[in-house]
Amino acid sequence: MTVQTEDMPNTAASEAEPVSRAGQGGGNGTNKRSLAYRMKKGWKGYLFILPLFFFLLLFSYYPAISGIYHSFFDWRDTGESVFIGFENYATFLWGEEAAIFWESCLTMFILLIPKLIINIVVPLVGALLIFYLTSKKARSVYRLWLLIPMVAPGVVTTLIWGYIYAPNYGIITAIYKLFGGEPVDWLNDPDTVIAAVIFMGFPWISGTNVLIYTSALNSVSPEVRESARLDGAGTMCIIFKIDLPLIFEQIRFFLINGLIVGIQDYSVQFLLTNGGPGYKTMVPGFLMYQKAFTEGRMGYASAIGTFLFVLIMILTLVSFRIKRKEDVL
Repeated sequence: MTVQTEDMPNTAASEAEPVSRAGQGGGNGTNKRSLAYRMKKGWKGYLFILPLFFFLLLFSYYPAISGIYHSFFDWRDTGESVFIGFENYATFLWGEEAAIFWESCLTMFILLIPKLIINIVVPLVGALLIFYLTSKKARSVYRLWLLIPMVAPGVVTTLIWGYIYAPNYGIITAIYKLFGGEPVDWLNDPDTVIAAVIFMGFPWISGTNVLIYTSALNSVSPEVRESARLDGAGTMCIIFKIDLPLIFEQIRFFLINGLIVGIQDYSVQFLLTNGGPGYKTMVPGFLMYQKAFTEGRMGYASAIGTFLFVLIMILTLVSFRIKRKEDVL
């Protein structure tokens, strides 16, 4: 009995050790086999999404990589291409064309910051008014009313504003004349063109933004608001203490998206002002377009595009970093 009691633990330990090792090693093996099994079983699903990745690489990643590559060449629309290193970057960053480029960057931010604030704040106020001042049935009517203008393409809307600003027959000029003013060429006068571009889109209530804000407000639990009201909180207190903190992710989204779109956008310059008068409304995106398709300097335009790409990437990474820190806290 003594021999058996002494041998049994050793035997059990010797048997348990390989089992535990097998279990430890087998876990990874099982995971690998499980992953391989899932890939083998779901190969039809991967086959379906393969065209998506193919077209994504072809029409999204390839042009971007090609643009970065050609930014180091003196590449002309005639097909000539000579490697020149960082000369394109030096030309617009601190070279002979740096003044025009940095002035266009300043103009971009002068136009971008007011529009960014407007496109965040005005739809938010509109969503709060719809949410707190109307019944549920009325909210549906207001949503439909906000969606109707979205049917018109942005290009058409911009061209309509061109007619509104027309110096001879525009609505703004007609109103100006009623108060004794003289006709003004709003989009060709250096003193008025910046204000005119910022004012485009009045009253600046984007249907998409209002709908997203309204959906976010609806997602806030009614019990939270009711508890606050029972504690004596008024509507303004609820908005600033409950609603705005809980829908901050939507506000952040519009901020980042507005920055990205605003840095790339040059639709007004392309359709109405041509970057003028002079370089008054010139922005980097339209400068890139002119260098590529007016002057035929494709490599130089690619360098400007790469600069904007890096700027957007930095802003995006900073926003993700800030969000990650907030999530940790």
